[in-house]
Amino acid sequence: MTWSEFRRRVIRTFGPGLERTNYGSVHSFCAEVREELAPTPRIDGAFLIVDEPAAGYDEVMRSFFESTLEQDPEGAAICLWLHAFETWYSEVDQGADEERFRGLMNDD
Repeated sequence: MTWSEFRRRVIRTFGPGLERTNYGSVHSFCAEVREELAPTPRIDGAFLIVDEPAAGYDEVMRSFFESTLEQDPEGAAICLWLHAFETWYSEVDQGADEERFRGLMNDD
């Protein structure tokens, strides 16, 4: 997938100003594109359980960033954009949830 193909797909999915985002659409989009870029190993259609040597989030992220250095520039840019987009939107969504439920949790 080239950067221009990816960009068109983002705009088609979320709009030119990313105005059509919601948690489900962001998560699904990111998962779908990641699956296209690096398909999950399967045997006869079933997921293959991969032995993950990382013991925690820090090691997983270190491995992710290391692997992006081995990719072509467009692939690395797409992976980093997806990571940043999903991280950003999860923060936005969490903030919206906190705001919605603030009154319910207030002990006043």
